Amino acid sequence: MNLTLINILKHAHSGLRWVALILLLLAIVNSLTARSYEKKHKMINLFAMVSLHTQLLIGLILYFISDKVKFFDGWMKDAFYRFYGMEHLLGMVVAIVLVTIGRKIAEKQTNDLDKHKKIRIWYTIGLVIIIASIPWPFRTALGGAWF
Repeated sequence: MNLTLINILKHAHSGLRWVALILLLLAIVNSLTARSYEKKHKMINLFAMVSLHTQLLIGLILYFISDKVKFFDGWMKDAFYRFYGMEHLLGMVVAIVLVTIGRKIAEKQTNDLDKHKKIRIWYTIGLVIIIASIPWPFRTALGGAWF
């Protein structure tokens, strides 16, 4: 695979993380402060979910072409390869599924406050899992970066 393409995908995946996190936080803050459920709330919730799905697609491409994912005898004993080969992927997929389910459940509610409550609960759980699954720079063994 072309090294330039891999670098572009890595930087896109890393940079778009901030867009996804900000949209998730905005959706959660809206669910805490809004009194009615308007189109702008629906769109922020949708864009948060779509940004996560976009991250998943880029991440899946990287999963199959990145040198950070290698399966060899004993890879589960190596924290670096275990994180990228299993923990990161599993955590993110679970979080994205929860956010997607939460948005669908929220849209089915008839009461505006119930819609916000469902978003608040499901998006917050998803956010916590995402934050735990990101290879942050302070997790030095994982080689993460801010961008």
